[in-house]
Amino acid sequence: MPQTLATANSVVTVDLAKVKRNIERIRRHIGPEVAILYTAKSNGYGHGLIEPTLFMERECGIHHFATGMLCEAIQLREAGLRDFLLVLGGIPYDGVPEFVHWDLAATVYEDTIPKALSAEAVRQGKTVKVHLKIDTGLRRLGVRVGQPLTDLVNLVRSLPNLEIHGVYTHLANGYSLDKSFTHQQMGEFEQALAQLREMGIRPPLIHAANTAATVASPETYYDMVRLAALIFGYDISPGIPNRLGLEPSMEWSSFVTNVLWAEEGENVSYYRFFVPKRRTRVAILGFGMGDGYVRNLVTQDTAHNADVLIHGRRARLLDLNVDQAFADVTDIPDVKIGDRVILVGRDGDEEITTMELGERGGTSNGHVCCSITSRPFRHYING
Repeated sequence: MPQTLATANSVVTVDLAKVKRNIERIRRHIGPEVAILYTAKSNGYGHGLIEPTLFMERECGIHHFATGMLCEAIQLREAGLRDFLLVLGGIPYDGVPEFVHWDLAATVYEDTIPKALSAEAVRQGKTVKVHLKIDTGLRRLGVRVGQPLTDLVNLVRSLPNLEIHGVYTHLANGYSLDKSFTHQQMGEFEQALAQLREMGIRPPLIHAANTAATVASPETYYDMVRLAALIFGYDISPGIPNRLGLEPSMEWSSFVTNVLWAEEGENVSYYRFFVPKRRTRVAILGFGMGDGYVRNLVTQDTAHNADVLIHGRRARLLDLNVDQAFADVTDIPDVKIGDRVILVGRDGDEEITTMELGERGGTSNGHVCCSITSRPFRHYING
């Protein structure tokens, strides 16, 4: 039996109406001539892979999509996504037949995969769209400007059933107020575009801007911007906080499974992880590391630990097991089994955001979101 809202120990609720409003605000910011590509990687940044993506295609007028991996793209195709779908990451060699079968667009930056895609496209009688990835400074995937780019273009041109449909780069430092490295990257990208024009290559899609650059660096837009977390209300751009007025669309909740008193000096959890310095009321909570809650948000130095919300008040986490967590509710009256617990979201006047958790854990909002596993039930609402 599939998991249901009634049987789940923790629930990720995604408000699709907020997603739609966020997209409308982003469109007003970037203007009507720039397309939005939604990057549905890592289970939709924890919001779910399938439902939000199909909602954006059906209800939000988005017609360009990407995933990080081939397996994600196939899941979306099987679920009914028919629009343009680019795989940003490397393609498993053994997955090339499936790649071609599902009419996906490929990121190319070397000669091995283009040759395999071409041969398989000929076999299946199809044409594969490819996007040239230019490495302008991230030093991950990509081809360098100059002779390497020339060699790659000549190779792709020589291969049957491949179409150069796009060219792009990825910004390494779009999250900084100092734009010097971003401008250095854009200068190198412009060199690549000039080189392509000299070779007679004018692809329909040119793109460079990621989430942060979309908000703060309009000089990086070109034909399309690539967004993920921004659509769900998480603005990590430098400068003015949340300048587009976006709404976080996720709430993550659980419940209290037990309440007990721990005396001063007693053991709480494995390895005597928490030893109370006073008589402490402890609530046991129905989520843990197995649900993807980031482990380094809970340490033995409780002063630095993350909070959850119970009865609209903050409760400090004391430890985190695979399936359960511990919180200090000494100063919160009337906590009982079954009470709702907010991990991410608002309860009364208090709110915990993934941005807060990222800062507290010395990591990123993206890490917090992407770490949420498939075990929490995804519940989708529309307003």
